[in-house]
Amino acid sequence: MRLLQGTPEEIAAFLKLMGEETEAFDEAVAGAAADAAAEPATWAGIEALVRGRARTEEIAERVLAYLKGVLEIGGVEIEAGTSERTRDGLSNYVMVRDAGKRRYGAVAYVNAINAGLTLRLTPHDVADNDDPRIELRDVKDGHKYAVNCPLRDEETIDLALQLTRRALAKVR
Repeated sequence: MRLLQGTPEEIAAFLKLMGEETEAFDEAVAGAAADAAAEPATWAGIEALVRGRARTEEIAERVLAYLKGVLEIGGVEIEAGTSERTRDGLSNYVMVRDAGKRRYGAVAYVNAINAGLTLRLTPHDVADNDDPRIELRDVKDGHKYAVNCPLRDEETIDLALQLTRRALAKVR
């Protein structure tokens, strides 16, 4: 028995060079790729990402409390961001998306490292709320993601969920 290591493409190329049958291997690789693409983010995976990236346990707890609150809103999906620069292929962000037809990107990005939250809202969308925990980003006029609401404490989570509902209402 021999052990082959490499990407699926490298292994398939090796098998073809050796004159060995690759049809079953190709089907298995295609099936695994389709399963991975179709598999939604699991809570365990999101929780592991957040706990693994958060600077402190308190930050992890606040981020997870926010994400649980988002799921309770309903009609949403949460998904880990991706990155080519990390070993695991994941970024430090968890995206919140409307579960409907994908016409827009995420409505919120929460940073697992520092509990930063950026929302798909403009200054106009929060003009009626003078809460000092809402921070406007210094971005060009018309930028869709112009509002931050860092999850600095437990009380901020409720405000963040209100803002997330506003962002969802804009894309629904």
